[in-house]
Amino acid sequence: MWIIAGGGRRNRTLMTMLAGHVQGAVVPAEALGFDGDSIEAEAWAYLAVRSVKGLPLTFPATTGCSEPVTGGLLNKPKGAR
Repeated sequence: MWIIAGGGRRNRTLMTMLAGHVQGAVVPAEALGFDGDSIEAEAWAYLAVRSVKGLPLTFPATTGCSEPVTGGLLNKPKGAR
């Protein structure tokens, strides 16, 4: 079973296309009692914290990159701490 969170779960065409490319049921998070918007927000927050700390977000075993990769740089305005 594939549990889909985030805004894309509201797109019927996207959900249908996804179901045609994976094995198992494709269901929105709400079908199992979860809040799909909340899950997406939590995932982005988790990735943001890892990025700020310079920790990798992407790994060779999951994406095929040559080495673990961070989420980029944090650009703060002048005077910000």
